[in-house]
Amino acid sequence: MRGRPLPWRLFPWRSARRLPGLLLLAGAAVLASFLASRALPGDPVMLMVDGRAADPEMVRRLRESAGLDQPLAAQFLSYVLALLRGDLGHSLRYGGVPVTELLGEALPVTLGLLAGAAALALPFGLALGLAAADARRAWPGTALTVGSVLALSMPPLALATWLMLAGSGTTPWAVAALALPAAALIARLTRTQVMDVLGRDFIRTAQAKGLGRAAVLLRHALPNALVPLTAAVGSVAGTILTTTAAVETVFALPGIGRLTVQAVLARDHPVAGAAVLVFVLAQVAVSLTAELLIGLADPRLRDGETPP
Repeated sequence: MRGRPLPWRLFPWRSARRLPGLLLLAGAAVLASFLASRALPGDPVMLMVDGRAADPEMVRRLRESAGLDQPLAAQFLSYVLALLRGDLGHSLRYGGVPVTELLGEALPVTLGLLAGAAALALPFGLALGLAAADARRAWPGTALTVGSVLALSMPPLALATWLMLAGSGTTPWAVAALALPAAALIARLTRTQVMDVLGRDFIRTAQAKGLGRAAVLLRHALPNALVPLTAAVGSVAGTILTTTAAVETVFALPGIGRLTVQAVLARDHPVAGAAVLVFVLAQVAVSLTAELLIGLADPRLRDGETPP
């Protein structure tokens, strides 16, 4: 008789093996955010003094204080060492305000939008996907396919602008602008995975026992489709995150997305690099969490087996 598994056996070690790869991805994100911020056109120091005829000595001191007088490799090394100390630098646009302070003010706005979008997208996406899978080739499946293609192919800026005009610029419509593409993606993924599960033998066995269609979908098909759906959560998170900047800019919400756009336009290197880094690391964190949840949900992954 097998005893209860030891606590260390419950940890999804196989999923955790992706951690080194994700850490390398995070390191690449640090490099990419640094290079992207330095690739912005224009001289940030001259923009900081509004391009007026400034004293050359003052310009030199500003450039030196910002570290822009150093070679690019030295700037990157200083950037990494500062990150390890938790120092994201100081804004060039806002007169030396710490970047962490600006991010701290913007983060609650973005987190509120993301939480609202997730609360809308997840139930609606799952419900639509289940309905389309149950209908198979009937019109709901076709309507879902067409609707999801339209929602995912519409540029985020155009979608946000249209919803802003429709809703008079209120915050709930900003949440809808974030939730709509994510719900469309969740619905498509749910329909695909549930239809795959509906063709398996245990579903036919459940139907042969006289279970109704709703019970088969909710008690058997959906739970078995959740593991591959969780694996795709990174794509859903990426869809929401890439839409955030456009939504916050159109609705004039002081979140990280709008802060990023303003920093890019102002050539504010420290703020632009830090904001991009926050988005990329958030994507990495979501992907890692999804991997660990998959391992916990599927014992075959925890034990090193390969599921069919």
